Amino acid sequence: MKKILISALLLAVSSVQAVDIVKKSDSLVSIDSILLMQDSTEGKLLSEKFQKEVEDFRTQVKTEQDKLVDLQKTIEKQAKVLSKEAKLEKIEELEKMKKTAERNLADMEEGLKTRVQRQQFVLREKQMKVVNSVCKSQDWGLMIDKNVPGVLFVNNAIDKTEEVLKAVNVDYEKELKSSKTVNTDSSTVKKIKAA
Repeated sequence: MKKILISALLLAVSSVQAVDIVKKSDSLVSIDSILLMQDSTEGKLLSEKFQKEVEDFRTQVKTEQDKLVDLQKTIEKQAKVLSKEAKLEKIEELEKMKKTAERNLADMEEGLKTRVQRQQFVLREKQMKVVNSVCKSQDWGLMIDKNVPGVLFVNNAIDKTEEVLKAVNVDYEKELKSSKTVNTDSSTVKKIKAA
């Protein structure tokens, strides 16, 4: 009798533990990946670096603008003494400088954006490895990101792909069988029409 009670008690305890494991692995959690990037130590350092690069870019823009303004003032001052041809040459020079400056600044801006995106991508990939590791160690079932559509992590315990795959294959087999029947019926119809 004692053995039966002990066995029943052990079975009950293990059932409760199994239910607890299933409940835990079925848990749904969410994160805010933008907050992770912004508030992480590495993210803050990266943000400071980006801020410095943006300030450097702004300084270069200001320098280019100042050069153009100075040239325009020079042309305006010399306008009274310059011949029409010389004045036109100076205006063309100013226009060329503006276009060159605009292209150079656009290239610099594009380069800056590309570097920022690349570094953010690297940081996100690095952080997602940590996120997956935490999910596995905490035995969380499913993780979503508040800012990105889709799932970041799925525990294999709740993955039902194999069951769904079997159902999909069974459905496809049924479809094949019914299409063979339809094909047979339609070929029979064609043979009848041909006769």
